Amino acid sequence: MALPTAQPPSPYDNAYTLPMPDPAVTFSGPGYYTPPPRSSTLAITALVCALLGIVTFVPAIAAVVMGICGLRATTRHRLRGRGAAEAGVAIGSLVTFFWAGVAATAAFT
Repeated sequence: MALPTAQPPSPYDNAYTLPMPDPAVTFSGPGYYTPPPRSSTLAITALVCALLGIVTFVPAIAAVVMGICGLRATTRHRLRGRGAAEAGVAIGSLVTFFWAGVAATAAFT
């Protein structure tokens, strides 16, 4: 049984027929740059509300909702701020559980 041999390269493959490199790299000379992606307003607002939720109860709940919406926005629309959205959800849910525990303790004593 004969092993398959490698085919010789095509004479039609050259620098013009191969895939082009990324245009952002090719055409970025001195003075040209791509602007950085925008930050998600929902993600930043979620983090601020989570930190405000430490003092009062209502912003912590809003932080969880806005943080989840911010996570979806950073994934779908290629926005920055995913870490702020994750922190908003985490801190907001911890603060919500804390305030729920405080309310439950106050209700049963």
